[in-house]
Amino acid sequence: MPGRPAKAPRSGRTPILYGREGDIAVIEGLLDRVRDGGGALVVSGEPGIGKSSLLEVSQDLARERAMRVLRLCGVTSETHLPFGALQQAVGPILGQADTLPARQRSALQAAFGQGDDTAAPDIFLVGLATLTLLTASAARKPILLVADDVQWLDQPSRDVLAFISRRLNSDPIILLMAIRSDSEDEFPHSDVSRHRLSRLDAAAAERLLDARTPDLTSDLRRRFLDEAAGNPLALVELPRSGHKTAESHWLPLTDRLERAFFSRVSGLPAAARTLLLVVAENDGKSLREVLDAGEVLLGERVGLDTLAPAVSALLIEVDAGEVRFRHPLVRSAVHQAANPVMRHAAHAALARVIRDQSDRPLWHRLASAIGPDEALAGELDDAAARLQRRGALATAIIALENAARMSGTAPSRSGRLLRAAGFAADLGRPETVERLLREADPDHQQPHVRASFAWIREVSQPLTVNDLARISALVGFAADARTHGDDDLALSLLWRAAQRCWWGNASDAVRAGVDAAASEMGLPATDARLIAIASYVEPLRNGHEVHRQLAAHAAAGTADPVAAWILGLAANTVGAFDFGVSCLTDASTAFREQGRLGDLARVLFARSFAETETGDWMGALRSSAEAIRFGEETGQTVWVAAATIVQARLAAMQGNFDTAAACAGQAERLVQSPGISFWLAMLQNARGIAALGAGRPAEAYEQLQRVHTLGDPAFNTGLQFFSLADYVEAAQSCGHEAAAASAVAEVERRAMSKPVPWVRIMLCYGKALLAAPARAETFFQEGLGAGGQNWPFLRGRLFLAYGEWLRRQRRSIDARVPLRTARDIFDALGAVPWSERSRRELRAAGETSRPRKGRVLDTLTPQELQIAELAAGGLSNKEIGARLYLSHRTVGYHLYRIFPKLGITARSRLQSALSRHLESVA
Repeated sequence: MPGRPAKAPRSGRTPILYGREGDIAVIEGLLDRVRDGGGALVVSGEPGIGKSSLLEVSQDLARERAMRVLRLCGVTSETHLPFGALQQAVGPILGQADTLPARQRSALQAAFGQGDDTAAPDIFLVGLATLTLLTASAARKPILLVADDVQWLDQPSRDVLAFISRRLNSDPIILLMAIRSDSEDEFPHSDVSRHRLSRLDAAAAERLLDARTPDLTSDLRRRFLDEAAGNPLALVELPRSGHKTAESHWLPLTDRLERAFFSRVSGLPAAARTLLLVVAENDGKSLREVLDAGEVLLGERVGLDTLAPAVSALLIEVDAGEVRFRHPLVRSAVHQAANPVMRHAAHAALARVIRDQSDRPLWHRLASAIGPDEALAGELDDAAARLQRRGALATAIIALENAARMSGTAPSRSGRLLRAAGFAADLGRPETVERLLREADPDHQQPHVRASFAWIREVSQPLTVNDLARISALVGFAADARTHGDDDLALSLLWRAAQRCWWGNASDAVRAGVDAAASEMGLPATDARLIAIASYVEPLRNGHEVHRQLAAHAAAGTADPVAAWILGLAANTVGAFDFGVSCLTDASTAFREQGRLGDLARVLFARSFAETETGDWMGALRSSAEAIRFGEETGQTVWVAAATIVQARLAAMQGNFDTAAACAGQAERLVQSPGISFWLAMLQNARGIAALGAGRPAEAYEQLQRVHTLGDPAFNTGLQFFSLADYVEAAQSCGHEAAAASAVAEVERRAMSKPVPWVRIMLCYGKALLAAPARAETFFQEGLGAGGQNWPFLRGRLFLAYGEWLRRQRRSIDARVPLRTARDIFDALGAVPWSERSRRELRAAGETSRPRKGRVLDTLTPQELQIAELAAGGLSNKEIGARLYLSHRTVGYHLYRIFPKLGITARSRLQSALSRHLESVA
């Protein structure tokens, strides 16, 4: 292999790579620590720099340490074979798949085309199944998983590797990946360690050249050292080629290497060159296939002896019925040198001789096809459907694009491109969606077809950017879909239009238009999307009816997780957070089981928002932390930012102001884009509550006022009433009573005397703060009536404000009960600033309080608390790992850290420890 001398002894058997002592030491360090925890490392470098050689040495070193070695390798001709590379790796341990949980086993079987389940597996569920399989095997023997030429892996295999690479810290598994430096962006995860191979220094280059070509003249020796410039492959291969053309020196090194390889190819017998072309074009390694295809092309019997000259020229290796190139640049050289007619003929021959039951012959037929072929296009359609069932949407897109190219009519071409665009939208690739839709030419389609185009384009774009022009367009497309009888598409389009109303400060007229269009459809009022449309277009005015529908759904139950998700969002929008928690928990449970981590990130953010209002702050921390983790993993920065804002707000309410400021700053960096008022409004609300907690009402008013100021980037009508209590308190405290009264009046006007309970209590709170002494107590008592238990923080603030008001009215004895109640609520929540404020007011009212005790649970991270609760509920480490998309050893590592924090030594004491430390919320 390039850069490797004849095997010289090192630690008995391991060969030496010249000049790579430091690089090998990095690998040895990983291998030596594997039993304490594994990890992933990406090794990058230019072609020929020695990445594959380093991987080979790493495998030798791993075997010396009694580790199991699993291997996969990317090949350019195999990128259309979904999960093919992954199957290479796990093939030796696939017999253990029977021990996997049923859903994971089914996902892995479907990915490998072995299952009969019609439901397409999510890529993350396939990743979890692979991780579980690897960790189970590694429990018996540590594993080195080697992935070479990652840039040429099929996309699903690469996605699974990315998933695994983030989860190995607690398992005896090392994932070592080699990738060309010009392709590093194809494996972008920033938390995976990187190691770039540099060119050999002068001394190492000379040693390698002298070892491989000892008889060179001094002139040739110097010339090859200069041309290779420290590239090991060039040092080995350029002297073999006999290249002496001066102009070659000015070519890029990769081109010179390809020429060097082809110079050896061109000297082979014609039959050997033909077989080499078949090897280059084949998407498998079978020697039998190469020989059979060669016989088709040459019209005569061929055998292994026909390939012998290529083996002797060190271009290919033949072993155990397989044939492979010694270096990818050999394949590239052979492919580039062949004319299109020869390549087409090679693919046609392969299509005739391949006997397996996969779609491989179809891809070779495609590569040999010229011009439209509707029959072939139809077979590619069927292949795309099979790929979809395997969860290989990226490959299905390729199949459909090629089917469109082969289509005999414009409508069939457009329909296939439309399907491909839909898959691209599912994968979150808006640029691909736009390209495919442009190629499908939507402007020349029928109106109902344009509605489908609009839907795919819409779901591929972020909702959070204000674009009011799109709302009216969506309503128009919905009308087109409805005219054609597609009510489902029409309602989906209106649902997106409603969301844009709420996110983007739509006018009352635009909102009314969306609401009217949905009402005119005549669908059952219980449809989740209809309920959500009503909530999003007018959350205050329609809040009462939405609340009633949510209560009916809660009583009947909702089996569909997507409907539960939509209802949960609707509940949060109108302020029915208790229903929101319930619906979003149902949705998150289903999405977690299905491996839908992208959807789960959004659901968990929404649930954390609801949990904050319902007083489950520990739950909110857990949910938001998971939303951040899954959002980062799936590339959904918007939900990372949203969940980070929730954490900023939680930290502020707990009095951790430095943490709150840090989270707010991090979120602000993530949402710095024009037209994203919703996130900026959320951020201002978080900063406002932080300023209130810190005792700076003027600053709080300044922060919150931005949400109400037309023209400010944070202006957002949808979120103004969410911070009503904060806004009124800040405004009243610093002399802006008129602004506060205006906000209260506007919320009351829109709610039309039928606010949902949470909004009603906020209105009572605001009116009480602003009322004259003769009326204030009535508002306080109304707000503290039945129904406030679901909103403990808001209820605690009412008790605190009531107690403060009573004390100012010189009713100190009466003030003690509400102040005491407020203190206990805030203590239970961990709302330290408000807890301390309650204690100060109690002292002023003549009653002292014991200091608030710090809670042991506060020392646990959100993930540790989640694991502790699941373990206390009786789940095993494997079951917890499956739920959280972690390995069971990672779960065990967290429990090892949790026990001393809770003062226990056994799993059996977790439940009592948690019960002892959890304080009920008054």
